Amino acid sequence: MDIFSWLFVGHLLGDWVLQNDWMAVGKKKGLITLPGMTHFAIYTLTVMTFLWLSGYRPQNLLLYIGLAALIFVSHWLIDATGVVESWIRFYRQSDLTMMRVAVDQTFHLIILLLAATLAG
Repeated sequence: MDIFSWLFVGHLLGDWVLQNDWMAVGKKKGLITLPGMTHFAIYTLTVMTFLWLSGYRPQNLLLYIGLAALIFVSHWLIDATGVVESWIRFYRQSDLTMMRVAVDQTFHLIILLLAATLAG
């Protein structure tokens, strides 16, 4: 499997399987919340673990830390700032749950593609 595929599996596990209702609801209650920070940390650790499992070994530890920071901060901003809802309003898309999920997941996958490109 390529790096992106490993990151994608880590994403599915971290964003769906390992996120409980406390995290899913709590992360939307403010920019910095315990449920949100817990989710973002678990997500980042999961994705970075799958990056490691892919066989990726950075030349420089700072690159690995930078990728972890990219994953954490982008996930935090996508989930906690309302950027998905703003996007839907700006583009006058249907404010349906499925549309919010699709936009949210698309944003996350773009970040994972960027991370895979930087790592590759």
